[in-house]
Amino acid sequence: MAAGFGAFSAERWAEAFIASCGDDADAAFEGLKAMAQAFNALKRIEGTDDACQAEKIARSAMKKAGVDSMGVEIACRTLALLIRRGLFQRSHTLIEEIGKALDRKNGVLIATLETAAPFPASFRKNLEQSIKETAKAREIRLTERIAPELLGGYKLRIGTRVIDASVSSFLQNMTKQFTL
Repeated sequence: MAAGFGAFSAERWAEAFIASCGDDADAAFEGLKAMAQAFNALKRIEGTDDACQAEKIARSAMKKAGVDSMGVEIACRTLALLIRRGLFQRSHTLIEEIGKALDRKNGVLIATLETAAPFPASFRKNLEQSIKETAKAREIRLTERIAPELLGGYKLRIGTRVIDASVSSFLQNMTKQFTL
């Protein structure tokens, strides 16, 4: 999204949030998610009055839960700022972007494995280890999805990169070679 004067840029807000939180970024992120979820039930929330009320409610809830850190304070302020600027409806986009940025910062790689049928746990473990070593990632979050249309093999998605080792892809490539 182009970031001009007055434009909302989730990437810039996420960078500012993480930079402001420092070492408390992970805790602050969890606090922001919890606070935003609590306020999602409200139909309309914007303006200074709503922001002040939301900040008080959020701080009270965090104190009751025994959560008290600079990161939580920044989460409260971020939520209040979104509300003041009439951007609360974009909080889910910001939260998603902060999660991605924290994953990158923490060396977490997100991958999706599509298979025609479930693979053995040993395959998954070996695949995770191989990805971890190749990408020099600290942690791999591998999501599995059954996709019968693959016929066999697998399709691995890591960010924008796709490794297609499926039977359906192999057959499509064979068909192309014979029809040329």
